[in-house]
Amino acid sequence: MEMVRQNKQIIARLGFVAWALVASYATALNGGDFDVFLEAGRKLAAGQNIYEPPFVRDLQYYYSVFFALLLIPFSNHVFWTEVLWALLSFGFLYRIYHLFEDLLISTECPDNIRRWWFYGSFFFSLQFILYNIWLLQVTIFLLWAVMESLHLIRKKKDLLGAGLLALAINIKVMPILILPYLFYRGHFKALSMITGLFVLMLYLPALFIGQETNQFLLSEWWRIINPGNKEHLFETGIGTHSLVALLPVYLTDTVGDMDFKRNFLHLEGKTVEVIILISRLLLLALSLVYLKWPPFKKPQDSRHYVWELSYFCMLIPLLLPHQQKYAFLFALPALSYLVYFLIHAKQAGALRPYRFCLVFLLPAMFFFSPFYGSDVIGQFLFRLTQHYRCLTIACMLMIPIMMYCRPDKMVFTTQSRH
Repeated sequence: MEMVRQNKQIIARLGFVAWALVASYATALNGGDFDVFLEAGRKLAAGQNIYEPPFVRDLQYYYSVFFALLLIPFSNHVFWTEVLWALLSFGFLYRIYHLFEDLLISTECPDNIRRWWFYGSFFFSLQFILYNIWLLQVTIFLLWAVMESLHLIRKKKDLLGAGLLALAINIKVMPILILPYLFYRGHFKALSMITGLFVLMLYLPALFIGQETNQFLLSEWWRIINPGNKEHLFETGIGTHSLVALLPVYLTDTVGDMDFKRNFLHLEGKTVEVIILISRLLLLALSLVYLKWPPFKKPQDSRHYVWELSYFCMLIPLLLPHQQKYAFLFALPALSYLVYFLIHAKQAGALRPYRFCLVFLLPAMFFFSPFYGSDVIGQFLFRLTQHYRCLTIACMLMIPIMMYCRPDKMVFTTQSRH
C-alpha cells in the first residue's frame, strides 16, 4: 500500500513537471506582462524614463526602479527569460502548497481528507493560477514571498525573511499590508530590517544610474502609484476589482463600459470617498478579531496562524486600488483554509452547524472556479459580472464565513502542527 502511494506521488509530480514545461513554453510564445517588465529594463539601460510612453502593448509600467535594474541582464533575452519566469512561478506554487500543508494539516490527517483538500484548493485557485501564468505576472511570486518570508521570520531567520519581504514590497507594493500584522505580532526586529532593506532597495539603483536619475524615477513612480490619484479613487470601468471599484458604482452615478444601471444611491463623489476610507479602516479594524488580544503575542497554533494570515492576504486585493483579476490569487490562503475546515467537518460528521456557510460560499466560489471565464460563460455574461463587481462581492462574502469558521471550533480535528 505504501509503495502504491509513493508511485502515485511520483506520477503526480512528473505530471506537474510536464505541465509546467509545456505551459511555460506556450506562455512565452504568446508573451505577457513580463514583456513590459523587460522593456523597462531596456529603457533603464538606455537612460530613458521607464514610466513614460512608449510602452509595450500600451501597458503602463507600475513597478520599481530596482526591479527594472534587476531585469537589465535579461532584457535582451525575452523568450527564454519568460520561459524561466513561468517555470519559477510553477516552482513557487509547489512551495506554497507545501507550506500550507505543513501549517494546516496534521501528520495524523487521513489521506482522503488530504487529497480532497488539495483538489478543492487547486480547483478554486486554478483560474487565477492559469491567468497569472498566461499573463506572466508576478502575483504568484508575491504570494510565495509573503508566505516564505513569514515562515522564515517565525523560524527566527529574520534577515532572510525581511530581505525577501522587502524585495516583494519594493517590486510591487501590494504586500505592504503584511507589515501591520508583523507589528501586532511583535516581530519588531524583522519589521525594522524590512524597513531598512526596503529603503536600501529604493536608493541602490543610484550606484548604477546616478543619484539624480534615480531620484527623478522614484518621483515618477510615486506619481503613478499614489493612491490619492483621481483615477485610483473611482474605478468605474471593466477589469478592476477592489473596494475602490465596488463602492462607487453602487453609491453614485458612474459611467461604465456597459449600459446597465448599477447605483441604488446618488451620493456626492466626496461622500463616496469618505465611505471608501471608512470601509478600508473598518476592514483593517476587523483584523483585530483575528489577531485577538493581547498584542505582541505570537500565535502558538499553526491553524490560527493560517487563519489570521489568510485575512491579511484577502485585504491586499480588497483595499489597494487598481487591482486586476489576477490579484485575487491572494484569496488562495482563505480558500484553502475554508476547504480544509469544511471537508474535515464533513468527514467528522460535524458539518451541520456550518451548512448555512455553504449556502453563501458555494455561489461565491463560482467566481473563483475555472467556470468563471469568458470561454465558459460567454463574453457578455463575463463582462456583465465584472460590470457589477461580482468577484469583489464574492471575496467580501468570504470574510463573515471565515469569522464563523474559526480554528478554535475545530474540536472535531486532531492537533495541528506547530
